[in-house]
Amino acid sequence: MPKLTVLTEGIEPTSFELAKEVTSVGRVEGNDIVLDHQSVSGSHGELVLRGDQDVYIRDLGSTNGSYIDGNKVAESPVQPGEVITFGEVQLKLEGARKVQSLDKHLEQGVKLGDLGAAPKGPAKGFTKKSDKTGRYFMIAGVVVTFILIGVIILVVLKFKGT
Repeated sequence: MPKLTVLTEGIEPTSFELAKEVTSVGRVEGNDIVLDHQSVSGSHGELVLRGDQDVYIRDLGSTNGSYIDGNKVAESPVQPGEVITFGEVQLKLEGARKVQSLDKHLEQGVKLGDLGAAPKGPAKGFTKKSDKTGRYFMIAGVVVTFILIGVIILVVLKFKGT
Protein backbone atom coordinates (compact mmCIF):
# COMPACT_ATOMS: atom_id res chain seq x y z
CA MET A 1 0.00 0.00 0.00
CA PRO A 2 1.43 3.43 -0.96
CA LYS A 3 2.57 5.63 1.90
CA LEU A 4 3.61 9.28 2.26
CA THR A 5 6.41 10.17 4.65
CA VAL A 6 6.57 13.81 5.82
CA LEU A 7 10.00 15.37 5.24
CA THR A 8 9.16 18.83 6.65
CA GLU A 9 9.83 19.17 10.39
CA GLY A 10 6.99 20.08 12.74
CA ILE A 11 4.20 18.27 10.85
CA GLU A 12 2.36 15.53 12.75
CA PRO A 13 1.68 12.71 12.03
CA THR A 14 4.87 11.97 10.11
CA SER A 15 3.41 9.42 7.66
CA PHE A 16 0.12 8.69 5.91
CA GLU A 17 -1.09 5.51 4.19
CA LEU A 18 -3.08 5.97 0.98
CA ALA A 19 -5.97 3.56 1.40
CA LYS A 20 -8.81 5.47 -0.28
CA GLU A 21 -9.37 5.93 -4.00
CA VAL A 22 -9.28 9.73 -3.54
CA THR A 23 -7.45 11.22 -0.56
CA SER A 24 -8.00 14.94 0.08
CA VAL A 25 -5.09 17.04 1.32
CA GLY A 26 -5.37 20.45 2.97
CA ARG A 27 -4.85 22.63 6.02
CA VAL A 28 -8.36 22.40 7.53
CA GLU A 29 -10.13 19.59 9.35
CA GLY A 30 -12.30 17.44 7.11
CA ASN A 31 -9.44 16.60 4.73
CA ASP A 32 -8.16 13.02 4.79
CA ILE A 33 -4.62 14.35 5.26
CA VAL A 34 -4.42 17.52 7.36
CA LEU A 35 -1.15 19.45 6.94
CA ASP A 36 -1.27 22.21 9.56
CA HIS A 37 1.01 24.71 7.83
CA GLN A 38 0.26 28.26 6.68
CA SER A 39 1.49 27.61 3.11
CA VAL A 40 -1.06 24.81 2.58
CA SER A 41 -4.50 25.84 1.28
CA GLY A 42 -7.67 24.74 3.06
CA SER A 43 -8.45 22.27 0.24
CA HIS A 44 -5.07 22.08 -1.44
CA GLY A 45 -5.09 18.92 -3.53
CA GLU A 46 -5.95 15.27 -3.94
CA LEU A 47 -4.00 12.05 -4.19
CA VAL A 48 -5.77 9.59 -6.47
CA LEU A 49 -5.09 5.87 -6.16
CA ARG A 50 -5.72 4.01 -9.42
CA GLY A 51 -5.60 0.29 -8.96
CA ASP A 52 -3.68 -0.85 -5.89
CA GLN A 53 -0.42 1.00 -6.40
CA ASP A 54 -0.68 3.80 -9.02
CA VAL A 55 -0.71 7.25 -7.41
CA TYR A 56 -1.64 10.53 -9.10
CA ILE A 57 -1.60 14.06 -7.67
CA ARG A 58 -4.23 16.68 -8.53
CA ASP A 59 -3.95 20.34 -7.46
CA LEU A 60 -7.30 21.94 -6.60
CA GLY A 61 -6.36 25.51 -7.55
CA SER A 62 -4.31 26.07 -4.41
CA THR A 63 -2.65 29.40 -3.67
CA ASN A 64 0.93 28.09 -3.36
CA GLY A 65 0.72 25.19 -5.79
CA SER A 66 1.56 21.49 -5.80
CA TYR A 67 4.94 20.20 -6.97
CA ILE A 68 6.66 16.94 -7.82
CA ASP A 69 10.43 17.16 -7.39
CA GLY A 70 10.22 20.95 -7.78
CA ASN A 71 8.03 20.94 -10.91
CA LYS A 72 4.66 22.66 -10.50
CA VAL A 73 1.83 20.35 -11.57
CA ALA A 74 -1.92 20.50 -12.08
CA GLU A 75 -2.33 16.73 -12.36
CA SER A 76 0.37 14.11 -12.73
CA PRO A 77 1.39 10.55 -11.90
CA VAL A 78 3.75 10.25 -8.93
CA GLN A 79 6.60 7.76 -9.01
CA PRO A 80 8.03 5.97 -5.95
CA GLY A 81 10.74 8.04 -4.29
CA GLU A 82 9.54 11.37 -5.71
CA VAL A 83 9.02 14.31 -3.37
CA ILE A 84 5.55 15.87 -3.41
CA THR A 85 5.28 19.44 -2.13
CA PHE A 86 2.00 21.04 -1.02
CA GLY A 87 2.78 24.71 -0.41
CA GLU A 88 6.04 24.36 1.54
CA VAL A 89 5.35 20.93 3.07
CA GLN A 90 7.36 18.11 1.52
CA LEU A 91 6.32 14.45 1.50
CA LYS A 92 8.00 11.44 -0.09
CA LEU A 93 6.00 8.70 -1.82
CA GLU A 94 6.98 5.16 -0.89
CA GLY A 95 5.58 1.73 -1.68
CA ALA A 96 3.83 2.68 -4.91
CA ARG A 97 4.34 1.01 -8.26
CA LYS A 98 6.11 2.97 -11.00
CA VAL A 99 3.38 4.48 -13.20
CA GLN A 100 3.79 4.25 -16.97
CA SER A 101 3.13 7.68 -18.44
CA LEU A 102 3.74 9.39 -21.76
CA ASP A 103 3.51 12.83 -20.16
CA LYS A 104 5.64 13.02 -17.04
CA HIS A 105 3.90 16.04 -15.59
CA LEU A 106 1.13 18.38 -16.70
CA GLU A 107 2.62 21.70 -15.67
CA GLN A 108 0.54 24.52 -14.33
CA GLY A 109 1.39 28.18 -14.82
CA VAL A 110 4.30 29.86 -16.56
CA LYS A 111 7.92 29.87 -15.46
CA LEU A 112 9.62 33.27 -15.51
CA GLY A 113 12.25 32.02 -17.96
CA ASP A 114 9.51 31.08 -20.44
CA LEU A 115 8.05 34.59 -20.67
CA GLY A 116 10.47 35.64 -23.44
CA ALA A 117 9.30 32.72 -25.58
CA ALA A 118 5.70 33.94 -25.59
CA PRO A 119 4.34 34.87 -29.03
CA LYS A 120 4.19 38.56 -29.82
CA GLY A 121 0.88 40.13 -30.81
CA PRO A 122 -2.56 38.58 -30.94
CA ALA A 123 -3.03 34.87 -31.56
CA LYS A 124 -3.77 33.82 -35.11
CA GLY A 125 -7.44 33.71 -35.92
CA PHE A 126 -8.23 36.68 -33.71
CA THR A 127 -8.52 40.23 -34.95
CA LYS A 128 -8.76 43.42 -32.96
CA LYS A 129 -12.20 44.91 -32.96
CA SER A 130 -12.34 48.51 -34.13
CA ASP A 131 -13.37 50.98 -31.48
CA LYS A 132 -16.07 52.99 -33.26
CA THR A 133 -18.00 53.70 -30.07
CA GLY A 134 -15.59 56.47 -29.03
CA ARG A 135 -15.87 58.10 -32.45
CA TYR A 136 -19.70 58.07 -32.27
CA PHE A 137 -19.68 59.71 -28.84
CA MET A 138 -17.29 62.41 -30.12
CA ILE A 139 -19.56 63.21 -33.09
CA ALA A 140 -22.65 63.26 -30.86
CA GLY A 141 -20.88 65.60 -28.42
CA VAL A 142 -19.94 68.04 -31.19
CA VAL A 143 -23.51 68.06 -32.56
CA VAL A 144 -25.01 68.68 -29.10
CA THR A 145 -22.49 71.50 -28.50
CA PHE A 146 -23.46 73.26 -31.78
CA ILE A 147 -27.15 72.91 -30.95
CA LEU A 148 -26.62 74.42 -27.48
CA ILE A 149 -24.60 77.32 -28.93
CA GLY A 150 -27.38 77.93 -31.49
CA VAL A 151 -30.08 77.95 -28.80
CA ILE A 152 -28.06 80.35 -26.63
CA ILE A 153 -27.56 82.72 -29.58
CA LEU A 154 -31.33 82.65 -30.37
CA VAL A 155 -32.24 83.35 -26.74
CA VAL A 156 -29.77 86.27 -26.51
CA LEU A 157 -31.02 87.79 -29.79
CA LYS A 158 -34.65 87.44 -28.71
CA PHE A 159 -34.07 89.24 -25.40
CA LYS A 160 -32.04 92.03 -27.10
CA GLY A 161 -34.87 92.56 -29.57
CA THR A 162 -37.52 93.16 -26.88
